[in-house]
Amino acid sequence: MRDPDIALTDEECALYSSIRFDWRSYDELSSSIDPMKELAERLLERGAVPNIRLSYFNDPDFNPGGRGKSRAQMFERNGTSGGEILASPSFLKYLEYFVCGPDLPVLAIERFKSEADGSGYLTGGDINDLTPFARSCVRTYGLDSHRAGDEFFKLSIECGAMPWAAESVRSSVRAVKPR
Repeated sequence: MRDPDIALTDEECALYSSIRFDWRSYDELSSSIDPMKELAERLLERGAVPNIRLSYFNDPDFNPGGRGKSRAQMFERNGTSGGEILASPSFLKYLEYFVCGPDLPVLAIERFKSEADGSGYLTGGDINDLTPFARSCVRTYGLDSHRAGDEFFKLSIECGAMPWAAESVRSSVRAVKPR
């Protein structure tokens, strides 16, 4: 289980601890649904989720390949809306991102953030400078390039990149061939 990178209340910590993000059986998944929904509701109600992470879910610009639809709109297109989204098994990965941030090795996140540190937003030139490092992380840490591309997209937007620039990192990382 990953460590949260946002502040959680004691009750939220208990809910978080009861969720099986890496479920291996239907029983593990189904036992996670109620605490997942309750935790999401609490976090959203008190505004604990960083705005950029909410944008990742709610804003179509932050969904490359989404054909102009946000991730939330994709749920709605499939017949799930409102509070039902928070109880959908497919929402589990978004809740984990809301609570823990990008799922990359800590050293990779720290170095990327350190090299991105500056004016609070990343330019296209900054992205060009950071992309080789992101690609090298796939090989260094033995990451799945498809999944790592999505996680570097998240990290890029959290470091101030515009979605189009973060998409550049994402697509470049996804193109890394496994050894």
